[in-house]
Amino acid sequence: MRQPSTPRQFLAVLGALALVTTLAACSATGTDTETKKPSGAPTATKSAEPEYFAPPADIEKSTVACTDGAAKVTQSNQDVTVPDCAKVTVVASNSVVHLGAVKDLVVTGSINDVAVKAVTTITVTGNGNRVTSDTAPKPEDDGEQNVFHKR
Repeated sequence: MRQPSTPRQFLAVLGALALVTTLAACSATGTDTETKKPSGAPTATKSAEPEYFAPPADIEKSTVACTDGAAKVTQSNQDVTVPDCAKVTVVASNSVVHLGAVKDLVVTGSINDVAVKAVTTITVTGNGNRVTSDTAPKPEDDGEQNVFHKR
């Protein structure tokens, strides 16, 4: 059996070194400001300046009225504003939702970015939502990959 030539060995070592260098460059740097949580467990984090999603300029904007102390956000893929309201339910998905002061916030939709001025209780059953508020109540999180921030 013939031994591989020295140039072949050199190229194999050089290729392995390039692969290791590439993989090392892709590893986490540890500079995240947010603590990740196991799936299904709520995370309450406070970072100096959380990153917010900037909706596209051409996203449709709408307003939902608070009627008899309740409002329901059903507009998916929109930038939605709701004034102060006792109870707000977000059923929409993939929306940016701006809320005034809310006593009870319920999020059943998924992939929403909800900013609420003040909130007393938060219940989330959807997945992949972010809720940011000036207050920090302990959320009831029955979904997955939801994140909660205090401004």
